[in-house]
Amino acid sequence: MPITSSSQSFSSFVNGWLIRHRYFVEQLTCASSYEETNRIALEEQQQSLVTQFLSHCLQYYQEKSSAVSLAGDNVFTFFCPPWFSPYARLILWVGDFKPSLVFKLTDSSVGDLSRHQRDRISSLRSETRRKERDVMRDYALVQQSVADPPVMLAARRVGARGMVDGDESDLEEAMEVLKRGMARAMNKADELRCSTVGKVVEILTPSQAVKVLRTIGELHLRLRELVGLERDHE
Repeated sequence: MPITSSSQSFSSFVNGWLIRHRYFVEQLTCASSYEETNRIALEEQQQSLVTQFLSHCLQYYQEKSSAVSLAGDNVFTFFCPPWFSPYARLILWVGDFKPSLVFKLTDSSVGDLSRHQRDRISSLRSETRRKERDVMRDYALVQQSVADPPVMLAARRVGARGMVDGDESDLEEAMEVLKRGMARAMNKADELRCSTVGKVVEILTPSQAVKVLRTIGELHLRLRELVGLERDHE
């Protein structure tokens, strides 16, 4: 599938965004190993870094949302991005990471959660999985709309006798509905991704949040590095 101007523009944005992303991951790595000489000052410094990194990630999804809204005929490009390697695409969920992956990364990054924190994260995990099912249900309905009788009837007419008056408009209308539905599904999925990370961070202390965000940031870099390795072998 050819890359549209909106996806090309977004891909260019990502190249610059990744430079800043790598810098933030380095800062998070350093912050996770700071010695506690002044606890209050340390927490303030870590919280400031957490806030900056979250804003950095939010910028990515805001730019992506704008690109998706302008993608037109090729909104589908964002569901299987050509700027990701096949390895990265294996874990894509509605075009990006699955929100509940954040909980696995939290479990692997933080070993000193309190009982209260564990309870809150468990509750959030259940809520997130429910919302994931809601997104997937809506996503499936959009995909199924392609097989609705009016759409299939128009497609069969075109296949049987070629395009005639009325058929083209029917197909165009059906595709417009599909593209709008796909864009809504992507936006809902991205909103859930952002809100899940934000809610997990709210439960954690600044030092715990630094460790989790560092792990999330490193995962993103590893996926992008796979793209570079793959291109080197082409």
